[in-house]
Amino acid sequence: LIDSIRENDSVSYDVEQGKKGLNAINVKIS
Repeated sequence: LIDSIRENDSVSYDVEQGKKGLNAINVKIS
């Protein structure tokens, strides 16, 4: 997923506190 995201893409995502740290969830490329 990360490889398909470019720096100039507008990306929205929610961050939740997980057991191993912050997790990016509901990642959407807009």
